Amino acid sequence: MKTLFINKYDTLGGAAKAAFRLNLGLRKYLNYDNYFLVGIKASNLEYVYKTRESGFKNLVERGINFATNLIGFQYKWFPFSTRKIISVVRELKPDIISMHNIHGGYFKTSLIKELSKYAPIVWTLHDMWAFTANAAYTLGDESWKSLKAGPNEKKYFPQIGINTGSWLLKSKKQIYENSNLTIVCPSKWLYGLAKQSPVFSNNPIHSIANGIDLDLFKPYHKDKVRNEFNIPIDAKVISFVAEKIYQSQFKGGKNLISILKGINENAIEKIHVIMIGQGSHLELLNLTNLVIHSTGYVNSDELISKYLSASDIFIFPTLADNLPNTLIEACACGVPCVTFDIGGCGEIVENDFNGLLIEPFDVQKFVDKTLSLLGNSEKEKVFSQNCLKKVTTEYSIQKMSKEYDKLFQELLNLSIL
Repeated sequence: MKTLFINKYDTLGGAAKAAFRLNLGLRKYLNYDNYFLVGIKASNLEYVYKTRESGFKNLVERGINFATNLIGFQYKWFPFSTRKIISVVRELKPDIISMHNIHGGYFKTSLIKELSKYAPIVWTLHDMWAFTANAAYTLGDESWKSLKAGPNEKKYFPQIGINTGSWLLKSKKQIYENSNLTIVCPSKWLYGLAKQSPVFSNNPIHSIANGIDLDLFKPYHKDKVRNEFNIPIDAKVISFVAEKIYQSQFKGGKNLISILKGINENAIEKIHVIMIGQGSHLELLNLTNLVIHSTGYVNSDELISKYLSASDIFIFPTLADNLPNTLIEACACGVPCVTFDIGGCGEIVENDFNGLLIEPFDVQKFVDKTLSLLGNSEKEKVFSQNCLKKVTTEYSIQKMSKEYDKLFQELLNLSIL
């Protein structure tokens, strides 16, 4: 089967990683012929196409994106990218279009309707944007259920200037109901919300969890990787991963700082903290009980696995999330997780089984529970074993690939009839 993936990036960010892993799984286990169309290309792979060239075209469309967002016409016009996308679809003639993050300033929303004339579209949602006015997450506001924008929604990423949210939602509904479009939600949490959305009243919705390659994400010998990273073998170690640690509106950078301050104040010994991702913060320099190891952005799955394996606990104080790859990756490395019970986090982390779920957004309890678990090596060991069991059963790349293949085959058969 020939599949065309569409996403803002090919390898950068959580949505890109999930899409790329699906591509690899379908290639490896089911002999798919896959291609990518991306707004920003980071790899040098021949089967990845860019929607626009660098230079003049890129500059123009970035300007269009800024201006149209400012006046509330979010993702309504991208002349160069639109022509390129249609051209590639016509050339490749895919059996299925696997769509992922289309928000990001390269894909006009109305193009869904036109592309679905060429092949059935399966849209995997990595956040809420598809059924909100403009936001990736609304942080609890449910105005979208009434086809309205929340009072603060225009301030949430990807932001708009003039509040045209209700019009944008009605426009999405009209596009979706006139398209050959099937929705996939990686988390049961997002699936439950999507089922309540009026914009998807005519579209089938499925739930298929993200999967990872368990040959890449696996436990490494803790003593060896600690020696490699100059971390004492007997140290207490926690880790955190985010592409941009402090800049993301939803990944909990502010909470992370508060939690690390709390751990520093209550620690009775030095605690090492592995910070995997871009960014640094001056406030962390004065935390005398914490030894910070900042890795910068890491693009190697093997290296991320080693950093995670060097830690005793993985912390993830997110404000909003779908089915975080980082939690699955940490569990695959046998690392117990502490996270807020937000979005799909509670589907990966079962409280007192493979980690701890904290009521949002109780920073003090997060601190106390993290320190308590750090001091309980027996519980850590049990949680670690349970992490590996859960990931093997629920989040393998083979399982994800087979479930997508089944859906793709069903849609292809329907389109032939």
